[in-house]
Amino acid sequence: MGGPIIEPSNFTKKLIKRGSRRETGWPRYIFLCLGSIFKCLDYSWQGCFFCCIIVLSCCCFPCFACPNIFGYVSHYFKRPEHSTKVQLKHPIDLKKVVPDYGAYNLMDPTLYEAVKKDDMDGFRNTLQRISREKDILDQFILDRTSPSGNSLLHEAASFGSKKIAKDIIDHHPSLLTRRNIIGDTALHVAAKCGKLDILEVLTVNSGKQTSGNPLEGPSLAYEYNDDLQLLRMRNQVGNTALHEAVIADGLAEVEYLLLKDSETAYFLNEEGVSPFCLATETGNKNILRRLLELLDGNEKLIGRPRRESPIYAIILQRNLEIARTNQVLFHIRDEKGKTPLYFAASKGYLEGVQFLLYYSRQSTLERSTKGDFPIHAACKNGHVNVVNVLLEKQWPDATELLNKEGQNILHVAAKSGKDVVVKNILRNPKLEKLLNAKDNDGNTALHLASMNLHPKVVVSLTWDKRIDLELTNREGLTALDVLADCGSIPPTTLTERYTVWALFSANTPLTPIGKRILRRRRIPPKQNRIKDMVNLLSLVTILVATVTFAAGLTVPGGFNSSDSSDHKIDQGMATLVHRGMFEVFIVCDTIGMYCSIIGTFILMWAQLGDYHVAYTAFRCALFFLGIALVATSLAFMAAVYVVVSKFTWLATLVLVMGITFITFLSTNYILLIFRMGRTHPVFRYISRYTILVTLRFMGSNVEAPVDHKKKDSQPAKKDEQFEVSITGPDSV
Repeated sequence: MGGPIIEPSNFTKKLIKRGSRRETGWPRYIFLCLGSIFKCLDYSWQGCFFCCIIVLSCCCFPCFACPNIFGYVSHYFKRPEHSTKVQLKHPIDLKKVVPDYGAYNLMDPTLYEAVKKDDMDGFRNTLQRISREKDILDQFILDRTSPSGNSLLHEAASFGSKKIAKDIIDHHPSLLTRRNIIGDTALHVAAKCGKLDILEVLTVNSGKQTSGNPLEGPSLAYEYNDDLQLLRMRNQVGNTALHEAVIADGLAEVEYLLLKDSETAYFLNEEGVSPFCLATETGNKNILRRLLELLDGNEKLIGRPRRESPIYAIILQRNLEIARTNQVLFHIRDEKGKTPLYFAASKGYLEGVQFLLYYSRQSTLERSTKGDFPIHAACKNGHVNVVNVLLEKQWPDATELLNKEGQNILHVAAKSGKDVVVKNILRNPKLEKLLNAKDNDGNTALHLASMNLHPKVVVSLTWDKRIDLELTNREGLTALDVLADCGSIPPTTLTERYTVWALFSANTPLTPIGKRILRRRRIPPKQNRIKDMVNLLSLVTILVATVTFAAGLTVPGGFNSSDSSDHKIDQGMATLVHRGMFEVFIVCDTIGMYCSIIGTFILMWAQLGDYHVAYTAFRCALFFLGIALVATSLAFMAAVYVVVSKFTWLATLVLVMGITFITFLSTNYILLIFRMGRTHPVFRYISRYTILVTLRFMGSNVEAPVDHKKKDSQPAKKDEQFEVSITGPDSV
């Protein structure tokens, strides 16, 4: 089967042709057998021998053998155009067959030209000529395609050749469902090209019973026998013919396809886009208006997925004016019970919210299936302007706007971490009742912000003096207790660590229940972790000591030698010793040298094996290492300044760069060793701005999903270890 195709001789073709078309009865089988024998001679002598045996069997058993000889022999030599019956060992899954668009299956160029010119007579004459010359049926000629996989029906649809398209469908109706390389049927092509008359021909004739060749590949013609199935076929990007007509701005084609099957208006392609969305994206108001008018009642839209409904597509495109004539759409809910106003509020579409409030103000008090109002959606997504508009137009008392969990708008904003909305509510004196309100579980906004690890919201709430930090929920837990119950002990993420700092600096109480939770959930210290950190710190301190020692022996400018010195008293002295910045270099280099050596010796205590001793040694060594790094940086800046001091601009640049870097290094070092969470006003301010600046710099990269499942572990000896965990080795 993998070798080249051998063409039978002309004499063999004549015998087979005479037996299959001209003769009947016994002469038919005689000619067929003779043709098969000569055909075998064209291939090999083994095949000839095989056919001779079959002929002899035919003579002995004519009633059994004759009716099956030609079909069996032709199937044996894999020549399907001469076969009357094909039996396959394994059935072919036509959905998995990949069509061959190679040179052997290419359509005849003369047929293509006839279709292009809409020459019906030329098309039929060319088809008959090719069938006669190549001795193949018309069906196999029509099966051939262009390099892009287009059949002749595709080409007829593209060029608007109505008569030829009708003639092709009459002779080969299975081509209605034939797809090209990009999955388009002829109906897709006609919709793309705006050929309304071709659409009528294709859909009118598609209802006929088809009898496609089961070996013709992926056309699946025999599976689609009605208009609806043809109209709902999708290409590789998931578009139906209606999708393509909308994209092509074909109003007449859209009207016709909707009249044939209006249900396709809700179909989604691979990108989740319906024809409604496409009409909104293209900005064709006539098509969108027609799509809305031709719907068979708006009850079809109720409860449908959001992506299938036109009003949500219009909101996404922020063009509600186009739906003004069909105001019933403003009251339709999606599968989650959310109204268009809810959706517009969740997207922060302020103009759309104001538009919908004018036509459907009662929607402000309509809940979703989860019990949320539109204002809850705006708070959850941090849209302050929408929240303010809804507060003015909705219920006069905001304390009445509760979801099924009994949470008000401050609860929802704090739970979602929307600090902008929280600050806006705190600034509004009319909403003061919301600050210490509790939900069904007894949680305040501070409880929800703490358990969901939103440090910015916690900072905003704890700095407001109206917030009662001692309030407990139904389980008797304060905000700090809740964090101890839900968070990791010790803190493992930056947001969790910052939340702990914010609560401690505000002096949020830890109740006895919270202390029991800490004892229950305490994780034993990790010896390997502190050991790795001590080893790393030892390496850095030794490296700094080496660098500073070398710098002290190779000072900038060198030393005075005996030959160049005018006074013997200056021999061996540094040449730049009288420069002020040189003195800075010597002092800073000396400080860096001794601090790094002290840090190295302190870390020797960490090798005793006791965790607490190792941790204390680590903290002390970290302090001296920080001083050594800052001093070494100052020494480097002073040395470079001395060398280039004659060039004012360059020396100034060195100073500016050095001061900037040292300031950054010092700030990070202070934050590293500073014990956050202290209640003193000075330390509290430092904690506050450290949290806000760091989170603003890092953005949403520090956000992490919160697992509220309790993680019980082995108990600890002391409750105070919770505070140690804030600044312990895990927080470094």
